[in-house]
Amino acid sequence: MKNSELKTILQQKGYQFNEQGNLLLDDLANNTTTLDLSGTKLSDLSELDILPNLTEVKLSDNDYGPVFDFSKLPKQITGIDLTGNDIYDYDNLVNVVVEENGNETVTNLHDITKLYLPRTAKDNIKDLVRFYIKNKDAITNGKIDMKIKDESGTLQTYTTLREVPDENLRTYLQANFSDLFNGDQIDLSKHLGYAQKTTILLIQANAGVTNFEGIQYIIQNPYWEGAAVALYSAAQSGANMPSVKLGKYVTNLVLNNLNVRSLDLSNAGSLFVLNIGTVAGLSTLDLTHTIWGQREKEIEAEESKGSYLIVYDCPSLKEIKLPKKDELKTCFLDLECLDALETFDISNLKMVKNLIFGNLPENFNLVYPELTVFYSPEGRSATSFCCSE
Repeated sequence: MKNSELKTILQQKGYQFNEQGNLLLDDLANNTTTLDLSGTKLSDLSELDILPNLTEVKLSDNDYGPVFDFSKLPKQITGIDLTGNDIYDYDNLVNVVVEENGNETVTNLHDITKLYLPRTAKDNIKDLVRFYIKNKDAITNGKIDMKIKDESGTLQTYTTLREVPDENLRTYLQANFSDLFNGDQIDLSKHLGYAQKTTILLIQANAGVTNFEGIQYIIQNPYWEGAAVALYSAAQSGANMPSVKLGKYVTNLVLNNLNVRSLDLSNAGSLFVLNIGTVAGLSTLDLTHTIWGQREKEIEAEESKGSYLIVYDCPSLKEIKLPKKDELKTCFLDLECLDALETFDISNLKMVKNLIFGNLPENFNLVYPELTVFYSPEGRSATSFCCSE
């Protein structure tokens, strides 16, 4: 047996191995259909099929996430308990082919008879909702047992209905994305129509939103193609915002006066404008997968089209990562009042039209650039620089 991690756990549970390290197929091994691996932190799920009749594993409280890959499970395992983990994506559960007319063909990639999910699974649309729609009849008649933890930690039958607690946010979403609603709830099984799928998200402070729970069902919706997300809180101490993963169509991101759990830009390939101010909870801002700063100088120097990075008053932000390209160009770079910032490497910046730094930590490690590209459509081929304290 090559999986020494699993072997140790099995030995602790009373399973016997011979001198060659092979499992003894005694009554315990042969009669095992369910294996509780909760809290073991088992990282390698291979060779679970060494138990010939094993069909169900309990993997709760194992620190899995943000991704769980079903291809790592032996095919004979059809029952999985993933509760107690912070998992947002469920890779290789289904395969989805989207046709030109928008129709989808969903194929199961792993046979499932039982699937127990953590609370974080409520935010997943691209995997779990499609799995649910594909297998709805089997789930309804009990052939597949699919449940999800609620806020109190109780397992409930999985549905595609989601709450939007903030009345003002719900009113805004109902007005702009009515295609997704079933009464006062969002139904993740519904698709956005042609008119609404490109509607941008713009919520000003005067909208009165103090809780952005529910916004993720738009931002992470695979059928939404809006180019901008701009969220301003009306809460005095900042509104809570759930973990979000931006999609490939978003070009502009504005976040103001928020408490952000996590911000994933790994799919935000079109993003080139970021304005993030008075945002708590954000520790890393990773732009490595975006198009930021990578277009022609004529575009990047244009104030209405160029790349912007404006970040201020984010007390938890420790690191900003730019795309790993040899030559980056930006119209506007502004960093101010970032008390926790430890390092910022801008050595691959070759053009900066406007540069503003202010109120940064004394021990902040700035890796300086060597600017070689100077261009301005106004004819001013230089960098405007401003530095406060």
